[in-house]
Amino acid sequence: MSEQPPRIAEERRHWLTVQGLDCPDEAAVVRDAVLSLAGVRDVIFDYTRSAACVICSPDAPTADSLAKAVSAAGLPAAPLGANPPAAESDQRSTTGWYAFTGALLLLVGFAIDAWLSGGIMPALRAHAVSTWAIVAFVASIAVTWVKLAPRAWAGVRALRADMYVLMVIAVLGAAVLGEWMEGATVSVLFLVSLSLERWSAERARGAIAALLDLAPTKARLRGADGTERLVSVEEVAAGTTVIIQPGERIPLDAAVTEGSSHVDQAALTGESMPVVKNVGDTVFAGTVNGEAVLTVRTTVGAADTTLSRMTRMVADARSRRGRAERWADRFSQYYTPAVVVIALLIAVVPPLIFHAAWDTWTYRALVLLVIACPCALVIATPVAVVAALASAARVGVLVKGGEHLERAADLRTIAYDKTGTLTTGMPRVAAVLPAPDVSEQSVLATAAALDARSDHPLARAIVRAAISVPPATDVQVLPGRGVTGLVGQQASWIGSARLAAEQAPEDRWSPVLTPDMVGSLVLVGTRGHILGGIVLSDTVRSEAAAVIPAVAALGIRLQVMLTGDDRRVAEVVAKELGILEVHAGLMPADKVTIIARLSEEAGPVALIGDGVNDAPALARADLGVAMGAAATPAALETADVALLSNDLARLPWLIAHARRMRWIVRQNITAALCGKVVFLALTMVGYASLWTAIAADTGISLLVTMNALRLLRAR
Repeated sequence: MSEQPPRIAEERRHWLTVQGLDCPDEAAVVRDAVLSLAGVRDVIFDYTRSAACVICSPDAPTADSLAKAVSAAGLPAAPLGANPPAAESDQRSTTGWYAFTGALLLLVGFAIDAWLSGGIMPALRAHAVSTWAIVAFVASIAVTWVKLAPRAWAGVRALRADMYVLMVIAVLGAAVLGEWMEGATVSVLFLVSLSLERWSAERARGAIAALLDLAPTKARLRGADGTERLVSVEEVAAGTTVIIQPGERIPLDAAVTEGSSHVDQAALTGESMPVVKNVGDTVFAGTVNGEAVLTVRTTVGAADTTLSRMTRMVADARSRRGRAERWADRFSQYYTPAVVVIALLIAVVPPLIFHAAWDTWTYRALVLLVIACPCALVIATPVAVVAALASAARVGVLVKGGEHLERAADLRTIAYDKTGTLTTGMPRVAAVLPAPDVSEQSVLATAAALDARSDHPLARAIVRAAISVPPATDVQVLPGRGVTGLVGQQASWIGSARLAAEQAPEDRWSPVLTPDMVGSLVLVGTRGHILGGIVLSDTVRSEAAAVIPAVAALGIRLQVMLTGDDRRVAEVVAKELGILEVHAGLMPADKVTIIARLSEEAGPVALIGDGVNDAPALARADLGVAMGAAATPAALETADVALLSNDLARLPWLIAHARRMRWIVRQNITAALCGKVVFLALTMVGYASLWTAIAADTGISLLVTMNALRLLRAR
């Protein structure tokens, strides 16, 4: 089965919720049920929310028909979004109830046997069990088989030796051998194991649900007459005025038009402190308004908010599996049948060839069948991946799948786009160079007066830097050259050297630039005179200087800068940050070429970028990382990881987090395999029993699952 099937023309996808879909044994039931239907092409499984995505041709059965086919195979199913036959929590509590009742009857049987045989120790040794004790043990088996038998029968009909079939064979074998207490113990412990597995899967589901259950369902609209009314967010179009009261969640991505307030973005970006939002600033759906009323104008509809995109990415991530998960699935496909064959040989070969006791070796074969269940091996890996994805999302790092976390752990090279990644993308006034007998504030005031109404980033930077902004009239924009106007009664201008040559052709003064003055130079003057020059440059991110050595400390061999900017500008930024390799003056295609070369020569490479011109290179990189929730849609959709908090310091955290996940997955696989090997050896020498085998298997499953859930605590 393809793990990530290609999008085929005229393709349909139906998502189903499937009760009890927690590991590949249940997935095999679903796969067999739907792949036999005409038009079904493939199935993708999402264990963390008990869901399956069935990929079909246009003439395939409806979602309802697919759900009925899965339900008929023994796993109640319903189309995703509809009400399942029973909630997952009800399924778990029902299983727990049967396990509790079976355990109670098991204890009753053991108490009767201990009383009649003269004590607990005699009851544990081999002896003839009384009829009343056998009745209690049989009742215990019968209660637990309400859950086991239907699933085992479905496996038999499909000629599939899943864990339910193995457990039923083991219990029947124990009964034939007269080991009634062990048969009942295996049944009870197996149901306990199922309850624990579903509990752990629900923990991971809960972590994701808490992340996604952020957006309010209603928005407070202001009408043309000033009245307010609540409507569904789905009815709100882009460009609508919405009122956000203090303490309310913001329903849609929007721009602030009135008011100023702190906004808590922690749930979306992981920022620890609320952020001040003023007029013109962007706010995101799902974040919480602070102390004041905000009036905002929506920029997108409900389906296109940052939170909606994030929801889709997380849902898609949960159906993408990494190398470790795929390896575990392939291993279990061969492992379980092989163990069944080995168990059959253990039961038959010693008695036939060496004239050993049939009951002894049959019992050992049954023990081997019990420990053959591969769930401890398989389920802990996806739980670890989902726990890692959930904890990353909580700190504003959105990873689109377990495979991308694995790539982050393997990185050897990181390439940074300059503008918007290593720098803020917000220009600032780096230097004011006045002509003789002119003050810096006069230069800034004249420039700010002409630029006061402009939305150009350079103009906004000049206005922010000016102490005073005098009024200007008759302002005219000269495309490609600058701006002219009257400041007071004085004809003034700001712009390029070309405009300066037109406005002050006789003035020979020009600013003297020092090596540290890197950026865009604009000249300011009056008619016939140059007042001075202003150097504007991008601002290096405050956290960038600490990120470069932090990444190097993680063993990343090479860090490079890619930019379309001038080489002189790029080298100044690179020198400040300690980046040794710089590629400047690049077009988008040039970035793709360099990324491809770095990947081949220096190992797996990540590109960190934020702009639409980065999208091709993000797609070519082994790991594409988009900066910020406000990154361009092209970059956000193309990237494998999004740093929603716009905090570059999350990058070394991501790499360390991915390596921790990989280490925990390896721990889990090693523990599961070692547990199987140890009990196989104990079985062969006669030191393992049915109940100790199932207890050990349950214990290992719980151990590796709890180990995986440690990733939820990552910060």
